[in-house]
Amino acid sequence: MNREQKAFTTFEAARICHVTHHSIKNWIRQGLIKASRTPGGHYRILEKDLDEFREKYDMFPRDKNAKKYRIMVVDDEPDAINLIENMLGKDEYEIIKVNNATEVGLKAIQLSPDLILLDFLMPEINGFEVCRALRNNDMTRFIPIMAVTCLTKDSDIERIFACGADEYLAKPFKVDQLLEKVKELITKGRPVQK
Repeated sequence: MNREQKAFTTFEAARICHVTHHSIKNWIRQGLIKASRTPGGHYRILEKDLDEFREKYDMFPRDKNAKKYRIMVVDDEPDAINLIENMLGKDEYEIIKVNNATEVGLKAIQLSPDLILLDFLMPEINGFEVCRALRNNDMTRFIPIMAVTCLTKDSDIERIFACGADEYLAKPFKVDQLLEKVKELITKGRPVQK
């Protein structure tokens, strides 16, 4: 007997998995979640495929006994890093400061941050390249990445999400905007292969 299966949109799948819909789209592009496309180009995920993904990955790997969440702040401007550190609060989060894009991958592997706040306009290696490199490495591919940048054109924002970012925050931003997005990304966790 062939039953019709429920198919979820990326927004519905995001609610079920407690992540942003951009994360779901990135995981589909990476081949982690099976999905089909509608004639209009939207993704649809069959219930059995979403269930299979959820069984394969642990969505909340954070050690409940850990004292602080680790946030890596990547920016070539030390003042920008210090500003974000002050906004987040040193007591609540452990801040990993990185002002050289070439160090991001190695430090992310060594220190396993819970979130990376990434500037996309940096000399030598830009944020697009850094983000793609993090997504292509098995040891860093699931670390949530939020673009914190002054790029505001729609085409730039599309490119930011296309290279693997989970969230976007335009500079300049308000403290409450930063805190809300950081809390949302950190508390939702990230999938880790069993």
